[in-house]
Amino acid sequence: MRVTTRVRYGLRAMMQIAEAYPGGPVSISAISRHQSISGKYLEQLVGCLRRHALIGSRKGVRGGYYLTRPPAEISLWEVISALDGETDLVECVGRPELCERSQNCCTRVVWASLGTRLRDFWGTFSIQDLLDYLPEGCDSLLPCARAQPTAASAANPAH
Repeated sequence: MRVTTRVRYGLRAMMQIAEAYPGGPVSISAISRHQSISGKYLEQLVGCLRRHALIGSRKGVRGGYYLTRPPAEISLWEVISALDGETDLVECVGRPELCERSQNCCTRVVWASLGTRLRDFWGTFSIQDLLDYLPEGCDSLLPCARAQPTAASAANPAH
């Protein structure tokens, strides 16, 4: 299974919005700037997330996007399926009428079983789980600052 750009970028946006929870909304421009994702593309992604009621929006000068539920209550599977829509590994699993062999196919059951396991796997992780596993030394989803030089390293710079 390949994770699409839509899912990767959408999840990054969700993470930044979740980091502000339960505070105020996060603007598209802030997400775009901090995640290096085009604002136009983000508008498409947040539209999908809003339609699936994972985020809400507030208009105005201090407007932006916010989570509709606590981060611990939003699974990664919800985010993936909201952004990707059709999530079956092969088309015939969800739409057997597309393949004349689907009723007697020896591999269709494997794809269906694997799809179920992947959904179950992604469903066990929440947005909060990801927030809890931010890299050490990176207090936020904003780009991690480079290590500040210590007095010792400043006195003895690298070649």
